[in-house]
Formats: sequence, structure tokens, C-alpha cells
Amino acid sequence: MEEKLALIEAALWISSQPLKLEELGRIAGIGSKGEVKKLLERLKQEYKRGIELVETEEGWQFLVKPELLPKVSHLAPYCELSEGCRRTLAIIIWKEPVKKSEVVKIQGNKAYSYIKKLEKLGLVKAEKSGHTSILRLTQKFERWLGKEKEEIKKLLEEAVK
Repeated sequence: MEEKLALIEAALWISSQPLKLEELGRIAGIGSKGEVKKLLERLKQEYKRGIELVETEEGWQFLVKPELLPKVSHLAPYCELSEGCRRTLAIIIWKEPVKKSEVVKIQGNKAYSYIKKLEKLGLVKAEKSGHTSILRLTQKFERWLGKEKEEIKKLLEEAVK
């Protein structure tokens, strides 16, 4: 059982995306979702310091505890976003939901590549609407910042006052 627990732990560490019970069971060679869930609960009890094991709609994943994010989030790969990507993201936060064409009108044609990168990182999703797309922030974006979209928008509004 320790080897199966170790496989689940390793899979959660190496994956940048949440993993479903079925996927974790397949990796560890466990057919029962209940057994996988028991092992996840055991892991959850073991991680009570800077990292926590969290179950989301998308699956299970290790996350930095929200209260620690302000001190360590600068080490995350999203911090390497270019200034253009950061500006584009700020526009999307400010105006969400927003038409892709509106972001391009504000930011210029380079916004297309910035939006594509933000989508690839899973921070923004685009839903087709006629000849354009409607851009929205994702749950992954909220988890990355450790705050809900409404809270982020309020902080942004206060920052520009």
C-alpha cells in the first residue's frame, strides 16, 4: 500500500493539472475509487504545513496554502509573463466578461498572441460568440492568486484610484 501511496503522491507532485480519482487509480493500479480516496485522505493529513492537498471540481492537486502565497508566488512560472501578457490579463480582469475584439482594440494586435499564451497557461478561457470570442478568467487563475475573481477585481479597482 505504501508504494501505491507513493505513486499517487508522485503523480500529484509532477502534474501541473488536477488529477481525477480514475487517473490516480490507474497510475497506482487501484480499481476502487474508494481505496484511492482513502489514500488521498491519508496524504491530506500528512500535508499540513506549507502545502495542502485540495479536491476541486477538476480533480485533486497539491497547492500552496493561500496565506503563504503572497510570500512565495513570485517564484511561480506565471510571474514570467511578459508585460504585454500582464496588461492583457489586467484588461480581462477589469472588464470580464469581455470580447476578444475589445481587448485587441485596447491593447493592439499583439493581444492575440498574449491571449493565446494566457489560454495555453489555463488562466483565461475563450468562448466563441459570433465572429469574436468572450474571454473569462478560469478557476486556475483564481487558485493561482488565492482569491476569487470579484475580490481580485476590487483590489485592481482600489489600486487604480
